[in-house]
Amino acid sequence: MTRDLAEVLPRLQRDVAATLGPTYRQLIDDIASDVRALDVPRAGEKLVNDVQQHFHDTHVDATWPACPRHHKHPLWYRDGAWWCVEDGVAVAALGELPAKR
Repeated sequence: MTRDLAEVLPRLQRDVAATLGPTYRQLIDDIASDVRALDVPRAGEKLVNDVQQHFHDTHVDATWPACPRHHKHPLWYRDGAWWCVEDGVAVAALGELPAKR
């Protein structure tokens, strides 16, 4: 496993568990396995984007992870953090999304 992927995987699993629950751990592991097999640069970023796209495409949550500032759009991952693109600010580091109430 690339270092990037090894660092991102547990943080992504924490964010998903905190916001959607623990039932998606195997899905994330499966997507990580697919990304690992591709041997692409920035594999961690690809993993986050692929998991997010899966949640959007399968209607698990079309705004995952939802922006806590606006509640109408998802945050987007870049540079190790979740960003609100409307305001152009980092909202939370990967792995530090607050638990859904």
